[in-house]
Amino acid sequence: MNDRKTDDIVLHGALCVQRGILMFTGYVPASIIAGQVRVDTHDPVSGTGYQRSVARFRIAKVAEYYLRGGTMPNPLMLNIRDCDLPPVRIVPAGGQRAAYEEACRNRGNWSGPATLELSSEVPLWVYDGQHRRAALTQLLTAMPDEFASFPVPVAITLGLSWKAEAREFYELNTNAVSVQTDLAWTLLAALAAEDTELRGALAEKGKDWLIRGDQAVAELEKLDGPWQGRFRPVNRRKRKGDGRIVGRSQFVRSLRPVLEFPLLRGADPSEMALLVNSHWCGIAEVLPEAFNGDPDEYVIQKGVGINAIHALLPQVIEVIRSRDGKLGDVQEHAEVMEWLRNLSGYAVIDSLQVRVAGVEFWKVGSAASSFSGNGGLRRLVSLLRSALPTPEQQGIIR
Repeated sequence: MNDRKTDDIVLHGALCVQRGILMFTGYVPASIIAGQVRVDTHDPVSGTGYQRSVARFRIAKVAEYYLRGGTMPNPLMLNIRDCDLPPVRIVPAGGQRAAYEEACRNRGNWSGPATLELSSEVPLWVYDGQHRRAALTQLLTAMPDEFASFPVPVAITLGLSWKAEAREFYELNTNAVSVQTDLAWTLLAALAAEDTELRGALAEKGKDWLIRGDQAVAELEKLDGPWQGRFRPVNRRKRKGDGRIVGRSQFVRSLRPVLEFPLLRGADPSEMALLVNSHWCGIAEVLPEAFNGDPDEYVIQKGVGINAIHALLPQVIEVIRSRDGKLGDVQEHAEVMEWLRNLSGYAVIDSLQVRVAGVEFWKVGSAASSFSGNGGLRRLVSLLRSALPTPEQQGIIR
């Protein structure tokens, strides 16, 4: 006798018993995800719940991705809690119920095809994928005909308690390792090089500088200068003493003020690389000690240094142009940056505040190292900018 109600949901997929824990995988229409999935958001007042609040900007980004034809190969992680499981009907296929029940009794392992029958009132608690669920809900509201039947992959644990569910959330979010930024940007640059639509989409979002920057750094690595052999290869950890002092993505980010400088928006990667290399070669002539020895002893080629130097480079470019100089001329850059020899600040040495200048300013643990964080960087840039000549001081403004 079939006592299933007309509003019951029947899911077809694969069932497994893993050390006694039941898990079901399959596909669910987006309409069910929007209507039946619940999020147990943490309430700081009552102390209940465990999920973070959704970030609206992330929902918008995910929705846009699906709207542009994106797919969802990775499943939402859901749970039917122990208190809601009794009415759910689990039906192993192919006469395998006996083997399935034995695995459940003995906390063993088993897998096979099955169906899952549950009421539309049974909540499906999401512990991984709440932004994707929210994005689909948003799209369903706006475009129900297009997204109602969108098949969403799901992995449903059956019968976990609230605490066990929260623990799964914790494990997923503390043990998962994101793709390294260097690798992600390298892949994005490679894709954009052959995909005009992707390049256009990045340009619309104001992010095409990422691609141009990655391409410029690839060219910079080929040039004889202070950055040859200094970038850590993609997907490789830092190794002590190998001279690879900065990650490519960090260097690309530092170049953003240069890449977005109106004069250089049309520059190709090789031109950009030549400009950046000439600038650093000029600095190396002014402060040779920082570049001739162990680069790890100075911060000028590390985060604080590259961000500050590149923040000033657009102004350096204007000064050189005001002198009718060539932007690829190392000597032009050396002359404009000559003031670095006298740049001074304070460092704490042997518990005493000591004034340092020139190359000593950039030593690890010295004056430049004290400008940490975004606020410190802004102060350092302000200090450097006050010492840098302006186009007006050159007498000619182009």
